Amino acid sequence: GLLERPALPPRLAVPTVTYKLFLAGRSGVGKTALVAWLGGTPAPPAHHETLGIEATTLFWPVKPRSSGRPVLARLQLWD
Repeated sequence: GLLERPALPPRLAVPTVTYKLFLAGRSGVGKTALVAWLGGTPAPPAHHETLGIEATTLFWPVKPRSSGRPVLARLQLWD
């Protein structure tokens, strides 16, 4: 994943779609580690509970099968 929206030249500009993903589950199952892995950052070395909600935004290039035209997915991961 990309943490920042990539700068593309006008001829390569692609539409952006936004998705908000809420991760829920028991404590200690790896939700925060998953978000860190998707963002390309190291997971916390020791377990600690996330207080409140931590939101991370990633940009991910995708090519849907239906259209075949690439789009940039803006993923808002709520942990």
